Amino acid sequence: MPSPRIDDVDLKLVRLLAKDSRRSIRDLAKELGLAGSTVHARLRRLVESGIIRRFTILPDYDALGYTVTAIVLLQVEGGKILDAGEYIARDPGVMAVYDITGDYDLAVVAKFRNVNELDKFLKKINRLPYIRRSVTSLVLRSIKEDFASPLAEDQ
Repeated sequence: MPSPRIDDVDLKLVRLLAKDSRRSIRDLAKELGLAGSTVHARLRRLVESGIIRRFTILPDYDALGYTVTAIVLLQVEGGKILDAGEYIARDPGVMAVYDITGDYDLAVVAKFRNVNELDKFLKKINRLPYIRRSVTSLVLRSIKEDFASPLAEDQ
């Protein structure tokens, strides 16, 4: 199924929401110079087409007790990369799973409340029969962490 076409107005709407997803339709309509019903219809189409997958927040994970961030690189048996990635992605602590090029097949970014949670997670994924090797790095300091960043920039 081809991706739905979006125009400059749709892109501006997505960018406004990436900066602040709590903005009202009335406020968005005013900034875009459109009727509220038009903005509502465009927003509904963007959601239904999957361009906007969900509305969410950007929490302060440290303040919420998730003080351990890990980046896990995995070598996976050929043909099992997607299976491994989909299994790992179901873990609630996992923020992102990437199918990557290079010496490793998957890169996983995950957050945990403590090292014991990380240890349990690593033991669980390393028990998978098709995981050949894993390398884990702990994040010492987050300099930037904002997955909406490319869209939230003024352009």
